[in-house]
Amino acid sequence: MKVAVHGKGGIGKSTTSCNISIASARRGKRVLQIGCDPKHDSTSTLTGFLIPTIIDTC
Repeated sequence: MKVAVHGKGGIGKSTTSCNISIASARRGKRVLQIGCDPKHDSTSTLTGFLIPTIIDTC
């Protein structure tokens, strides 16, 4: 499954995508979530700390 999420800020995109990723991983699926949000919302939610995102590599 490939999913792309976009939209205006503050509508729950990061929260929703993190919850879907976590639920899929708990069901044994391999998950790769790539976050392009410069605020690191998905990164900090999934890992508990800030790590470089794809934006930081540019």
